[in-house]
Amino acid sequence: MSVPREDAQNSNAKLTELQAVILDGLADDYEDVEQLYIYANRKFAEEEKLDIQSPLMLVHVRFSLREVVDEIVSMLGRGYIEVKYSNDETLAPLHTANFSALHHYWFGATDRGVQLWKAHATDNASNA
Repeated sequence: MSVPREDAQNSNAKLTELQAVILDGLADDYEDVEQLYIYANRKFAEEEKLDIQSPLMLVHVRFSLREVVDEIVSMLGRGYIEVKYSNDETLAPLHTANFSALHHYWFGATDRGVQLWKAHATDNASNA
């Protein structure tokens, strides 16, 4: 199943809060659906304040699992992220993504996604 490319070339594209969080989670490593869901719902400021050395997982559900999965599919279609790795190439082949096996994939930001993420961070810093 392929997802149509929507606005990968649209230079005026703006990230939603969830898109920015997902790209932030992919900034230094590939992640799977579970890791992106956990990342999207962590309260880093609270963890820092409590001096938690390993993630205690102060998770407050800001984004449901359904929202995160739907956004991953959308971001794949927009060219912001791409499949980088599969836990099971039989069920989840890399050459043609199988969206019913999304949980087997690890994702990474594309160059376009990194550009949008950096622009989003710059916009937020100047608006602060």
